[in-house]
Amino acid sequence: MHLLSSVRIQNYRSIRDHEFPLSEFTALVGYNNAGKTSILEAVNWLAKKSSLDPTCFGNTTEPIIVTGMVSGIDEGVLDALGATHRPKIEPLVADGKIVIRRTQTEPGAKAADIKLTIRKTDEDGNEMWSNPAGIDAAIGHLFPEPILIGAMENATEDVGKFAAGTTIGKLIKEIMGPITEAHSASVAEALGELTSKLSANGEDKDEILVGLDGRIQAELVNFFPGVTAKTHIPTPGIDDFFKGATIKIFEKGFEHADGRDAGSFGHGAQRSVQIALITCLAKIKREAAAAVGRTTLLLIDEPELYLHPQAIETVRASLVRLSQEGYQVLFSTHSPLMISRTAAAKALLIRRNEADGTHAFPKVEDAVANAIASAAHQSEVLFALTNSSKFLFSEKVLLAEGKTEHVLLPEIFALENGATFEERKAALIALQGTGDFPNAMRVLRAMGIPVRAVVDLDFAFKVAPGAGLIPAAHDGIVGCKEIFESMAEAGQITLGQDGLPRSGNGVSAAAAYAMMAERVEAAAHIQTIHDELLENDIWCWTKGAIETHLNLASKSAGEHCAFLDQFGNADFREALVNYGPVREMVLWAAN
Repeated sequence: MHLLSSVRIQNYRSIRDHEFPLSEFTALVGYNNAGKTSILEAVNWLAKKSSLDPTCFGNTTEPIIVTGMVSGIDEGVLDALGATHRPKIEPLVADGKIVIRRTQTEPGAKAADIKLTIRKTDEDGNEMWSNPAGIDAAIGHLFPEPILIGAMENATEDVGKFAAGTTIGKLIKEIMGPITEAHSASVAEALGELTSKLSANGEDKDEILVGLDGRIQAELVNFFPGVTAKTHIPTPGIDDFFKGATIKIFEKGFEHADGRDAGSFGHGAQRSVQIALITCLAKIKREAAAAVGRTTLLLIDEPELYLHPQAIETVRASLVRLSQEGYQVLFSTHSPLMISRTAAAKALLIRRNEADGTHAFPKVEDAVANAIASAAHQSEVLFALTNSSKFLFSEKVLLAEGKTEHVLLPEIFALENGATFEERKAALIALQGTGDFPNAMRVLRAMGIPVRAVVDLDFAFKVAPGAGLIPAAHDGIVGCKEIFESMAEAGQITLGQDGLPRSGNGVSAAAAYAMMAERVEAAAHIQTIHDELLENDIWCWTKGAIETHLNLASKSAGEHCAFLDQFGNADFREALVNYGPVREMVLWAAN
């Protein structure tokens, strides 16, 4: 399948100059007014020429230029273009790609002045742009007219009113040909009698109209002798009947004989009907385009709008299937439910600021490839991050590993900060093991997302030195290892060959770290470790793990529930002698 693999947009509203990589299924994620809709509109304009007004120009003294790279043009695609269009496209293809550019130099320009050009490279490697004869039609065979659906469009009108730009209008347009061919003759015959009564020279013209013709003629002869005027009421043709086309909805258990208009239902039902019609339209257009090897751009602004979570999943799955059936799907969204693990890797995080205008951060898959050398580690971190797409909807991320953190920290964070993670535009992300933390932090930073982490004390010994976060010979590490040795000699804990605790003699490794942290002589060493990791935006629990700080006997659901039942009580919190660092951590995480 050929597709638009990248698009560079210049001077379109808030997009000053930025190149956006695209895939067969691309989600645009960003806050309101970031410029996501502008990206959809610019892509639509590249494929479908129209004259842009001044509101589309970021700077009205400069042109709007949208450049797209089309990839995947193989022999099959070229063959499908046919004898007319293949000669136009084939000489321009290099490595299965062509680059097209649409330019409008000033607001309100005539359609003839809006140019589509193709990039060529001469023998010396110099880049040139040309407009070969017939190239617009040839490109139109690669990409037929896109389907663009806006988020705030009137869904009632879109599904209930026939017009060139509405979904129902587009659907009817697609099926008008076969219906007209099948029924135009019978419709003309049925209307023949009416034509005879209403047309200017009807054989059986209505008497009232004949009388009106006479009165008009009597007056007209005084002004223009020899000129005759007759009333004429055109009889509608079959095309005119289509203009009244609409959708009627029939609801089981609430039947209306003639059905109900979409406007009588809620926004969710209207959006559901709209998405169903869009999917139907896409499939009909695909059936028509399949024979000529076309890819159809499906551009949707917030497809999840007004929908129940289960309906959102249905929409997401439908769009994924379309992206596998000859459609390139590009959509904006504010819902993590619209982004699966595989889609998260290719999603574009859209941001806008005064310095750069609208732009995209690197995709997760690209950030992973650039930040991590090992292919095995790349796949591990990619899987870990994309298992939760919440980070795409946040301005900052806190990584945590333990079950207790993920159950209790949201409640603790909200109480101490007076706002939830979501209200602070933050996300708490679970990773399976702290070994992935350093790489995950590098990836998120490469994407432009601020990130911090909260870890158990054993991270400082097992992971941090190898990741270059703390020297293996750090005074705090060395001091704590000496304490471990003395504890092992006393038979209190068991050590492995690396000199670190392991489970044995009824004492788990985690318990061994907590026991060491209770030793008076360990406090200064652990504090230096904590401070060293804090310089790298990593909070280390000085009592070994969060459970010790919260006086929890285990990580069980029952223990968590019992804690949360009492946590809102100030006296209960005051009684937690090691709670202070937990309060400090959630305040630190909020900043």
